[in-house]
Amino acid sequence: MLVTVTGAQREENFCCHPLKNLRGRLTLRIGLVRRFFGRKAGSERHSLEASMALEFKPKFEKIVELLLYLALKRPNADKYQAVKFFYLADKLHLTKYGRPITHEIYYALPMGPIASNAMDLLEGDKLAFKKAGIDSLPFETETVKRWIGPDLLYIRKPLRDVDFDLFSKSDIEVFDEIIDRFGNFTFKQLYNVTHDHFAYKRAWKEKAAGSKRALMRYDEMIDDEQRRKQIVEDISPVAAHME
Repeated sequence: MLVTVTGAQREENFCCHPLKNLRGRLTLRIGLVRRFFGRKAGSERHSLEASMALEFKPKFEKIVELLLYLALKRPNADKYQAVKFFYLADKLHLTKYGRPITHEIYYALPMGPIASNAMDLLEGDKLAFKKAGIDSLPFETETVKRWIGPDLLYIRKPLRDVDFDLFSKSDIEVFDEIIDRFGNFTFKQLYNVTHDHFAYKRAWKEKAAGSKRALMRYDEMIDDEQRRKQIVEDISPVAAHME
C-alpha cells in the first residue's frame, strides 16, 4: 500500500525526533570529513612513495672485483657489454633479493643504461681509481682500433684470483645467470633489450634539456608493481647504509 507523507507530517517528524535528525546530520558530516582526509592521506602516500627513491652508496671494492670476475667468466667483453651486464645483474638481484649487487650509479645515455663507476674505471679515470683504492685494474685490457667509430676497449684476462669473499652466493648466481643469458649478445642486441626497460625510458624522457645523460632510479628497475612497493617500503630508509 502506498503511503503519502504530507509536509506537515515531515515537519512533525523533524520536531518530534530532533536527536535522530541531529545524528543523521553528524553522520553525514563525519562521512564528508573522512572522505576529505582520506583523499589527502592517499595523496600524501603517493607523494611519500614518489620521494622514497632507492639510493645506494656505490661499493667500489665489489665493482672492481666483479669486473675481475667478468674477465674470468666472460673474457673479451667490451666496455659497453660490461656496463650493461652490471645493469642487468643489479636489476635482477634487486628484484629477487631486495638489494643490488654493486650499488652502482646508473645513467641513461643514448647507447642505453651504463654503470657509471665501472665505465670510469675501465676508461682509466683517476678519481674513480682513487675512490676504489687501486693504482691499476686487476685484469688486462686492450684498446682496439676500428675502421668505423671510436676505438673500443676490451676486457682480457685476469691478473690475479677473484676474492669471492666479497660476494654472497646470490651475487654470483645472478651474475652468472646474466652472463649465460646475455653474454653472447652483440651491442645492438643489448641496446634493444635495455632500451625497452621502463627505468631507461622514463629517465631518458625526463632528462634535463641539453643534457647528454639522465640518472636512473633503482625503484623503477623493478617491473612488478607490488614487488616494487614492498622493496621500497622495506629498505628505502636504509638503502644508502646497506652492506
